[in-house]
Amino acid sequence: MIHIRYHLMTIAAIFFALGAGIILGGTAGQAWFADTEKEFLSSMEAKYDKALKSNNELKQQLNQLIVQVERSNEEVIHLMAVRYAEDLQGEKVLVWHTPETQIDLVKRILQTVGVEMIAYNPNAALPDIPLLIVGRELPAWAQRIPVEAGYIHVDTLPDSPAKQWKLLERVQMLLKEKRMKLEKS
Repeated sequence: MIHIRYHLMTIAAIFFALGAGIILGGTAGQAWFADTEKEFLSSMEAKYDKALKSNNELKQQLNQLIVQVERSNEEVIHLMAVRYAEDLQGEKVLVWHTPETQIDLVKRILQTVGVEMIAYNPNAALPDIPLLIVGRELPAWAQRIPVEAGYIHVDTLPDSPAKQWKLLERVQMLLKEKRMKLEKS
């Protein structure tokens, strides 16, 4: 049979070990946890600083690219003015657009080559001037315009140099067709 002393000694040893573990864990473990936390925060701060630096570098690159694109666009506009100014200088074009459509870009393109823009009222008679209809969908009244009257539907704004060239080419072709019809009649 096992003596009660043996049981008491075992229970005392368990509680002593438990107490020693709590004391050591509370003092030594807390320092370990604090050190680990400091390392983690230092690592996160370093990553944040690196990301912030990278972000600033990307912003600078983006600003440089924007400046380059603006210069390129100005050069393209100048080239368009040189190319189309002779044919389009002093010409008039009727323009109709939906109220929600901003046509500042179209105005700038046409004014660069010397084309005068006149607002068109769909209730008025269509004079013998080319018509630009700017909007996603063709309005119902436009379907009543005779094919020989000629109009250009601009469903998307010409936001690239290639689209701007194409718009000017279309305007130039429509003006030539109108002149040829006037000369024949």
